[in-house]
Amino acid sequence: MKKVLNFSPAILLILLVIYSFNTHENKNELEDEFFKEKKLLQNELNKIVADYKEITSKKKWLTKRVVNGMNKIIALKDSVEQLEKVNYDLLFKYSLKITKLERENRKLFLKVESLQKQNTKLRSENTQVKKDLQAEEKSFSSLVAENKKLKREELALKRKVNIAGTIEISSVLVEALKEKSNGKYTTTNRYKKTDAFRIKFDILPNELANIGNREIFVQILDDHNNTVPSEKSGSKNEISYNDLISIDYDREKISVVSLVSVDRASMNEGDYTVNVYIGKRKVGKSIINLR
Repeated sequence: MKKVLNFSPAILLILLVIYSFNTHENKNELEDEFFKEKKLLQNELNKIVADYKEITSKKKWLTKRVVNGMNKIIALKDSVEQLEKVNYDLLFKYSLKITKLERENRKLFLKVESLQKQNTKLRSENTQVKKDLQAEEKSFSSLVAENKKLKREELALKRKVNIAGTIEISSVLVEALKEKSNGKYTTTNRYKKTDAFRIKFDILPNELANIGNREIFVQILDDHNNTVPSEKSGSKNEISYNDLISIDYDREKISVVSLVSVDRASMNEGDYTVNVYIGKRKVGKSIINLR
C-alpha cells in the first residue's frame, strides 16, 4: 500500500485505466461465453421439443405422458430465453435439468421402440389369428353344410325305411250274412236279411317292419257315411269303429277275420263301405251293395 501511495497520480491513473480496460475486456468475454452457452441450451431444448412432437404425432396413445414432458421442456425453454443478464448459477441449474430431461427422453424413446416392436408383433399375430379364424369359419361352414346334407339324407332314408317298413294288408273281402235258426250264417245280398258282416283280409309279411302289438280297426259306413250301429261299436284315435282287433305282429303273415253283428231292422238298401285301419292309417277298403 505504501508502494502504491508512493506512485505519482499520473501513474495511478494509467494503472487504473489499464485495470479498468482489462476488467471490461474480461467482462465482455464472460458475457459472450454466457450467451453462447445460453444459445446452445436453447438449441438443445428446441431439438427435444421437436422429438417429443414427433412421438406425439406417431403414437397417439402416448399423448398424455408426452404432453406432460413437453410442457416441462417448454417451461424450461421459456425460462432460459428470459435470461438477459449473466447468471451462471441459473445456467448451470438449467443445464442439469436438460441432462435429466434428456435421460427421460432416451428412456421414453426406448419405451416407444419396445412398444413399436410389440405392436408390430401383435399386428402380425393378429393377422395370423384372423387367417386362422377365417380358415376355421370356412371349415365350420363346410361342416355345417355337410351336416345339413347328411341330415337331409338321413331324413330321406328314414322316410324310405318307414315306407318300406309299413305294414300292408291284402284285399278286403266283405260278406253280408243271414243268421239261421241253428245259429249258423249264410251269405246274402238282401239288406232286410242282413244280421252280420264278415270281413276277411291278411296282414302281409314285412321284414323291415317293427315287431310288436298293432291295433286294427274295422269300420262299416252306410250310404250317408255314418258308422253302422253294432255290438262292438266304439271310437278311438278319432276313428269310429265296429270292431277292434289287437294282434302281435312278428313280420309274418296273419289272417284276420272280423264278424260284426248288426240289427237288420236298422239296415237300408244301398252301398256299405268297409274301411280297415292299422293305428291311424287306412290300409284297406271294400264296398258291398245290399238290395
